[in-house]
Amino acid sequence: MTGRKWPGIFLVAAMALWLAGAALAEEDMEISAKSFVIMDAKTGRILLSLHPQMFLPPASTLKVMTAMYVVEKLKMDDKVGVSPTAAAAPASKINIKSGDVFTVRELLYALLLSSANDAARALAEKVSGSEDEFARQLTQQVRQWGAYRTTLATANGLPADNQFSTTQDLALLFRRAMDNPELSKIMGTKYYTIQGDRELRNHNRFLFTTHLAVAGKTGFTRASRHTYVGMFQNGDKAIIIAMMGSQKKWADLRPLIEKGFELSGVPIAKLPPAEEKLWFAKKHMGKYAAASRKSKVKVRKVKVVMGSSGSLPAKKSTKKKSKGKKQDS
Repeated sequence: MTGRKWPGIFLVAAMALWLAGAALAEEDMEISAKSFVIMDAKTGRILLSLHPQMFLPPASTLKVMTAMYVVEKLKMDDKVGVSPTAAAAPASKINIKSGDVFTVRELLYALLLSSANDAARALAEKVSGSEDEFARQLTQQVRQWGAYRTTLATANGLPADNQFSTTQDLALLFRRAMDNPELSKIMGTKYYTIQGDRELRNHNRFLFTTHLAVAGKTGFTRASRHTYVGMFQNGDKAIIIAMMGSQKKWADLRPLIEKGFELSGVPIAKLPPAEEKLWFAKKHMGKYAAASRKSKVKVRKVKVVMGSSGSLPAKKSTKKKSKGKKQDS
């Protein structure tokens, strides 16, 4: 009789351990973002995620992909002439004019610091002849790089039909981008001057507020809300955070940075708050609406999964294309 009880006891003990593990595998966080991924930058392992495979519009984080493809196809000192189509791109932009000539390097700084849609279009036309063809080629390329849930229709991330990505894909692609010395240097630069008098200022506010920030790319459209992908480093530990569909980008990022380093075994002190506003390069940028520090934004408590490799069901956003003129940051 006694011997027959052991299998049951072992079964109960195993179940208890499994349930304990499941409890440890979930964290309650208050966050407005629809999706995020925290990735170990060295190994590519996902440390924490929320809907990592949800299809959402990437906004200007797409420009990281554009830059990755451009450096595969062009040399940094190649000359790029600006077409009327490129000059007519909507804001945000640096107001390049038809007939202007820039180097690839200058346009990449404009693309990744000032999030210039006109620079994105000029580079796309240089590589592929048109922005539409560039987007088609770029979609094929990112899938070869492992971003199988990303489909692109532009070079700049402005709202378009059939254009979406996931935070899992964004993190994977950003990790690859950081292996390129030119791109990692550009995205980690605070200021850069092109053609002698055009000062560009990086939209990535964390570069100005914490030494942990290495590089990153912001994005915003009315359809996508705030998007972000970037790397943070503490000692020898580095994490990549990708986030989409956020109502308050900086307020959401702070706890993700803190949690990422906690899970990496190098906890940090609580980060100071950052203002919820966008920064723009002087003289070149239009005005954009942004949430003030006092504005009320609904923040929900969400259950996120530790160590998820993307097992949550994929969903496609049903957000409609915005008709606003000044779309992207």
